[in-house]
Amino acid sequence: MLEKRPVFIISKTITEKILDGVSILVILCTFAYLANVWTLIPERIPIHFNGQGKEDGWGNKFSLFLLPVITLILYIGLTVLSKYPHTFNYPYKITNENATWQYGNARLFMNCLKMLIVVLFGYVEWTLIQIARGNSVALNMWIFSIVLLLILGTVIFFFIRSIKLK
Repeated sequence: MLEKRPVFIISKTITEKILDGVSILVILCTFAYLANVWTLIPERIPIHFNGQGKEDGWGNKFSLFLLPVITLILYIGLTVLSKYPHTFNYPYKITNENATWQYGNARLFMNCLKMLIVVLFGYVEWTLIQIARGNSVALNMWIFSIVLLLILGTVIFFFIRSIKLK
């Protein structure tokens, strides 16, 4: 049986608006950069990399559109999803007393996660273009690892924060 949770309309915080702004800016910059360098990109580009960041798969330059489009779809999907925090999974019961705090925390988590994913995908797209143009020889695994650790850290931080707001 599904529990009946309170449903509130919560305004976006300044932090959420800033995170959305950064995400939108990165998405726009990714598309703009791709359009700007399109004629400088060779027809055959690396599209897959091994564990050391060296290319081991090749494809057509039109595949460079895939990552920004996926990023945009994820951004839109997570934005829509964050409007319904009462439908999220929580490790304990949501009550009238804790709902506003829990929903705000969950929505801020979604916005942080969304921004980190957009930045990660933007970095990967920029790196793919650099490699395709011959300006770089490998995907920088340190930066990639740091962003992945930031994502994991964000999940842990907001989970602990959710427990404290219980």
